[in-house]
Amino acid sequence: MRKPFVAGNWKMHKTVAEARQLVSELVPGLQSIEAVDKVLCPPFTSLLAVAALLEGTDIGLGAQNMHWELSGAFTGEVSPSMVAELCRYVILGHSERRTYFGETDEGVNHKVRAALVHGLIPIVCVGETLEENEGGRTSEVVSRQVGQGLAEIREMIEPGNGSSLVVAYEPIWAIGTGRASTPADASRSLGLF
Repeated sequence: MRKPFVAGNWKMHKTVAEARQLVSELVPGLQSIEAVDKVLCPPFTSLLAVAALLEGTDIGLGAQNMHWELSGAFTGEVSPSMVAELCRYVILGHSERRTYFGETDEGVNHKVRAALVHGLIPIVCVGETLEENEGGRTSEVVSRQVGQGLAEIREMIEPGNGSSLVVAYEPIWAIGTGRASTPADASRSLGLF
């Protein structure tokens, strides 16, 4: 049986001071939950402050994105080695990155490979739009995203170590709409049954 995994993506919310306050309030309650892997993903500006507050807890820290290159003229980007200094996890392929910043499955693949090389655990987001869902294309879209986004990484993951990668089914039609995807939806879309 898979251990439940919950990651809180803060998106572009909370200043550093607000992040410190929120984490101080969250940690006691999160610490009492033992049978779930828990990860907080604040904005980049708060990673250092949140890392300090999570030290000694079983709560993981994740970045919301990264570039696949180690360094270079990529203004505003953060490299895998920079993320790895502070975090264990990194969200990749989020629908907002795909929609607003034109990220492709190929680009997600570059990021996944770079994350694994640097010892990070990628949280790879996949999911379809409402139009694709209603058109019966969920399996096609998610299969493409998984297949292309995770292409040629098998040799990078230790055999039997499924914890070195997380695939998060996050249908776009369920984000902020009040409509919820069920566990059965996620299992079907990921081909688990």
